[in-house]
Amino acid sequence: MQEPAAPRRIGNYEIVSHLKAGGMATLYLARRTGAAGFARHVAIKVVHTHLAQNQSFVRMFLDEAFLSARIQHPNVVHVEELGEADGVYFLVMEYVHGAALSQLLKALAVRRRRLTPELAPWIAIQVADGLHAAHELRGDDDQPLL
Repeated sequence: MQEPAAPRRIGNYEIVSHLKAGGMATLYLARRTGAAGFARHVAIKVVHTHLAQNQSFVRMFLDEAFLSARIQHPNVVHVEELGEADGVYFLVMEYVHGAALSQLLKALAVRRRRLTPELAPWIAIQVADGLHAAHELRGDDDQPLL
C-alpha cells in the first residue's frame, strides 16, 4: 500500500523532505520553529496511516517511544517528543546529519574500497555501546525494561 504525498506539516513541525519509508512508518526531515526566528531540524517518524487504526501496532509504537525516550547515550538518537495529529502518532527525534553506514559501505564498494582495519572495529564498538545502553535500561523501580 502506497502512502500519500508527504504532508506539509505534522503537529507543530514543518516538513522539509522525505527521508525514508519502511514497512511501518515514514521518516521525514522537519523544522521546528520558535520565538525570535529560532529554527531547528528534527527527524519525525510517522506511523503509516493504514496502520494507525491497528491498536496492537499503535501499542507497539508507543512502547518503542517510551523505551527510546529513556535511553540517554551519545550513540543513541535522542527522542524529543511523542505526538499525535489527526489520529496518527509520530515520534520526534534529534536529526543527525550524515550518511547511514549502509550508504558509506555502498559508496566504498563502488570504488572497490573497504573500511580501514582501524575504522571497522571502532564503528562496531560504537554500535555495541549504544545497544548496551538500550539493554541495560531500567525502570523507575530499577527493574530491567528489556
